[in-house]
Amino acid sequence: MKILVVCQHYWPEPFNTSDVCEELVHRGHEVAVITGFPNTGMPDNDIPTSYRGTRCAKETRNGVRIFRVPLHPRKTGVLNRVRNYLTFWRNATKFAKSLDEEFDVVLGYQFSPVMQVDPGIAYAKKHGVKMLLYCFDLWPASLLAGGISEQSLPFKWTKAVSRRIYSEADCIAVTSPLFDEYFREELHLDIANSVYLPQYADDSFLDTSVGEIEGYDLSKTNLTFAGNVGQAQSVITIVEAANRLRDDESIVFHVVGSGSRLEECKARAKELALTNVVFHGRKPIEDMPAYYAASDAMLVTFEESPMATYTLPRKVTTYLAAGKPVLAALSGETKRVLMSAECGMCCDTADAEGLARIAKQFSVCGEKERMGIAARDYYDKHFTKQMFYETLEILLAGLLEESK
Repeated sequence: MKILVVCQHYWPEPFNTSDVCEELVHRGHEVAVITGFPNTGMPDNDIPTSYRGTRCAKETRNGVRIFRVPLHPRKTGVLNRVRNYLTFWRNATKFAKSLDEEFDVVLGYQFSPVMQVDPGIAYAKKHGVKMLLYCFDLWPASLLAGGISEQSLPFKWTKAVSRRIYSEADCIAVTSPLFDEYFREELHLDIANSVYLPQYADDSFLDTSVGEIEGYDLSKTNLTFAGNVGQAQSVITIVEAANRLRDDESIVFHVVGSGSRLEECKARAKELALTNVVFHGRKPIEDMPAYYAASDAMLVTFEESPMATYTLPRKVTTYLAAGKPVLAALSGETKRVLMSAECGMCCDTADAEGLARIAKQFSVCGEKERMGIAARDYYDKHFTKQMFYETLEILLAGLLEESK
């Protein structure tokens, strides 16, 4: 197939869209991507010098043709983030409408914001082809996680835009079965053509071996949070849980990652004079399997919001792939998966007292090895890379047949 992918984020930004596009090329498809100039995850969230001063950049990497449109860099602050979203939306839609090249099908990668896949809808309508929307972040629910009120004008406007975009997609692939519940109950949409397509883990996490990692004492129970330390992730819950276990020298909490709330978490740990929380900072992905291997269990936390209920974070599938038990301060889809897999323990969302309780229970339960084996077994049955691509290709081929 000849596939047009639309996504605001692509290599060298730290998103797995490039992995998927390059694998599709490896499987014999022709793939082109409409994306923005790299900025998110770059130094200072700014556009690298090599991409500045041009109206549109075209390049090819590992067989994937990349069309880059200009946008306002994300940098820091709400205003910059909004301008970042809106400039990509405008410029990518304009480019998509001007693109005369014929593609068989469109794949829209929908992180935040939902508008980033609108250029794909514009292209599909113009050329009479079908579009698969791959939904990672629920909108406008994501705004609630950012502290925006449901009664605000931005929320109401975004809700209308979200309803339109989700309803105009020919098929929606969802990373959690509960997304359909949100579409139905919150947006009043009956998405008939919706398919569960959970994310797979990077291959490097499938075979981990224990090495010496600074800050890890393997004679203790090491519990690790890995990933973005932002508002939605509520890593402060881990700090407060550590405070409740400050007198238990056998348990250590680790935070590996960076983000907008990292300094706040460090400051709180310093204020409490905690010695059982270690902040390792952000590490290259190739180093991460070693941190997983040194951990007895992995941690996942979220603040109270619809996103905490409806989503299954990719980090959870990665934790399972690495064969690690998971301790979660979460309900909804994540809790369902962990309970089904019998590979972890859960408490309420943002519940520091509950997280401290299950951390203590885990440290003395004698079930660590069994939980780890169960985690990997569940991953192999439900989330493998092979299963992902087989489903994705079937979906895209089906849409191509419908458009003939």
